[in-house]
Amino acid sequence: MKKLFLSLTALAMTAFAFTSCEDVPQPYDTPTDISDTTKVVPSGTGTADDPYNVAMAKQLVSSGTYPTGEVYVKGVITSLQNGTYTFNEQYHNYTYCINDKLETTGQFVVFRGKNLGNTNFTSADDLQVGDTVIVCGKFTTHNNEPQLDQGNYLYSLNGKTAAANPGTPGVAKGTGTEADPFNAVAALNAAKALGASDKIAGVYVKGKVSKIDEIGTGFGNATYYVSDDGTTSNQFEIFRGYYLNGEKFTSADQLKVGDEVVVKGDLVNFNGKPEMTSGNQIVSINGAGGQSTAKGLNATFKDGLDNFTIKDITLDKDLTFVWKHDDTNGYMKASAYKQANKAAQSRLVSPAFSLEGLSKATLTFQHTGKFFADMTKEIKVLASTDGEKWTELTISGYPTGKDWTFVDATCDLSAFAGKKTVYIAFQYTSTADAAPTWEVKNVVVK
Repeated sequence: MKKLFLSLTALAMTAFAFTSCEDVPQPYDTPTDISDTTKVVPSGTGTADDPYNVAMAKQLVSSGTYPTGEVYVKGVITSLQNGTYTFNEQYHNYTYCINDKLETTGQFVVFRGKNLGNTNFTSADDLQVGDTVIVCGKFTTHNNEPQLDQGNYLYSLNGKTAAANPGTPGVAKGTGTEADPFNAVAALNAAKALGASDKIAGVYVKGKVSKIDEIGTGFGNATYYVSDDGTTSNQFEIFRGYYLNGEKFTSADQLKVGDEVVVKGDLVNFNGKPEMTSGNQIVSINGAGGQSTAKGLNATFKDGLDNFTIKDITLDKDLTFVWKHDDTNGYMKASAYKQANKAAQSRLVSPAFSLEGLSKATLTFQHTGKFFADMTKEIKVLASTDGEKWTELTISGYPTGKDWTFVDATCDLSAFAGKKTVYIAFQYTSTADAAPTWEVKNVVVK
């Protein structure tokens, strides 16, 4: 009887199971939304081998606890060619969205990113919705929404990474000096780390020409790229630069892909695009340089630093620069005022020039300024034969300090006449009591 009872019980339970799946209506209070059970758990450590997922990236940025350096984020592309999310034909970057799943709800913006190996995108078709990517970049927020900031790049696309080049593993090398130039990777890294208004002046970069956008004989400048191995991987843009000795390009065949060059100029991060900005010049091509020292000096500062360099002697902790080029008005400007007067000393130093064969020489320039406490101590002109030991020169004319009218000034350089190598410097000094503004242009030595 016991066996019969158990058998009947088993049959009854089986019958109930079938009817419960097919015939019995779902209870009224049974939830139908299962999204809570499908939420992606935040994960990853932010490295290339263990990238953050989108859930973790959003959690870190929203909480304000995110790292400030470069991180790696993995996701699926969910939005392209949709208003803001688009390919930029001018700057060859791409703004797109990624998520942990192929859905637009809760997606994460990748702003103005570059392609594999930090190279340019060539068309809108380079990316497709559904592509799996790992992106390297820095976190930020825009309108309180987390995103990867401009300057990011694809580390991998559907499992593919930038090709490794034997002997050029993408390692930054050099210090940016004439004796030890940056390689292309070091230049990229240095420029990428700059803020929108920052620059690193007078940097030397060595590399092989990987791509030429334009050699314009009208304006006499060229826009091209250099890399460590001559390929387009990790290439660095040289924007509107001049030929040897700062001379204008006169022919398109003066520079070709594969040439090894050393270039001197200023590094900037222009709208997320690391580059050596306009006004730079080639120091050598395939080991051959131009004249080592030009005779005399002529620097208008109309379009840039004209090969002057900036040497900060002391900077207040709140300052990142004193001297900067005024792109709108075409002059060099020094100020250590940042919400308050800051103590600083900085020099605007000329390239080396020669006074050989001369028995006398004169420096002329135009300058103006305001907010001085003691003009004769705060602004000075110096001269040197080695760039290390400096002699103060007498300035013939000073601005009124009451307006922005430029005045002519001269300095006697006859003590340096006949010297093979000469430098001049405009020295700015400020204190916590006074941080004047000093503007300089049209510098000529003859």
